[in-house]
Amino acid sequence: MAAVRPIRPEEIDDFAGVGNSDPARVQEVKRYVEKMIAVGSMRPEWCFVIEEANRLRGRVAFWTLPKLDKPLDLVLLDIPWDSEDSLSLGKELLQTALEALRGMGVKEVGHVLDTPPLAPQWQTFPTERRELLREMGFRLERETCRFEWKPGIADIPVPAGLSFRSLAEVGNEVFIEAVMRVSEGTLDRRILHDSERLGARGQALELFQDLQQLVYDPHWWQLAYNQDDECIGLVMPAKSPAFATIGYIGVMPEQRGRGYIHQLLGRGTDILLKAGVTPIRADTDVHNEPMANAFRRAGYIQFATRSEYGRNIHIEIPR
Repeated sequence: MAAVRPIRPEEIDDFAGVGNSDPARVQEVKRYVEKMIAVGSMRPEWCFVIEEANRLRGRVAFWTLPKLDKPLDLVLLDIPWDSEDSLSLGKELLQTALEALRGMGVKEVGHVLDTPPLAPQWQTFPTERRELLREMGFRLERETCRFEWKPGIADIPVPAGLSFRSLAEVGNEVFIEAVMRVSEGTLDRRILHDSERLGARGQALELFQDLQQLVYDPHWWQLAYNQDDECIGLVMPAKSPAFATIGYIGVMPEQRGRGYIHQLLGRGTDILLKAGVTPIRADTDVHNEPMANAFRRAGYIQFATRSEYGRNIHIEIPR
């Protein structure tokens, strides 16, 4: 009979080896887990295995931003996807994990599926993974194109005729107001959903506060102004536990179509490069073709697509 339990600190090697026969990949997962534990994004007691007849047959872990105490996402989900009992094993594993999250007071949890499979999660068997997520009540919330900046592909655009004021100069309220403005008419489904849920002001405040959980310098977050001293947009670069990112970027509705997005993206990329934080990655909704084109023009290369799933923890867990 299978049993689900959190690992002990000395079992990280065993946890990393679940579902992996390639020693190099096992070491990669181990390094990732150890790094996430070191920065505060993961804990040994947040790493679960499903054990049957003294064999570890599956695993999953909770992940969060270092400044938070509660998990945000499920990561490193793996079971024997090609076995006849994979679905039942996966459901038993996730049932226990979701119950643990509910006991911690978590209200929502996410999970992402990248195509093609990428380190350190190596998410093979995407069809089987999607079936398990559906069975467990996860909903597809957004699909994105994933980009990474590659030096030498294109020159970083130099902002022409623009001046910049940082968060440190303008203060939180002015900046949050700008976030609200650039979110108007967005093609990003997550922002649309959050605006419906929280209202325009609430969405901007939540996004601002969420990005504050990343590593950033207030001088990195900047508003851009034209020669008439009109605010034309903003860029909010930051650093996650694994990579640097263009956290949020946008142009005021009345200023769109004038090429400002390219200058803003160049500014954000340059800030991160000068700060010495790389690699630089960014995601954009698959429906936001103008933003995707801006990334490509700035020398960013698409390396994957991502499906973002979410689940309300307080909905009854399927049995």
